[in-house]
Amino acid sequence: MNRKIYTSFEQIDQEMEILALEKELRQIQLRQSAGKAMEAIKPGNLLMESLGPLGGMVRNSGALQKVMMMWLARRLLK
Repeated sequence: MNRKIYTSFEQIDQEMEILALEKELRQIQLRQSAGKAMEAIKPGNLLMESLGPLGGMVRNSGALQKVMMMWLARRLLK
């Protein structure tokens, strides 16, 4: 680790502010990554991913998605 030499308290304050902002940014990125991971493992999203290109088409069509979910629910409840 490089040692920095500061010539004023303002430089130290500025460095501390930069470090605090970098820490906050890393925390935000971590929360976003966790949110994306949680979204990706939802059963509906796993199903869409397993369908491949058809899953993308279904995901972009709200009506088609409802029909697919209703069909799947009926199949599972039989």
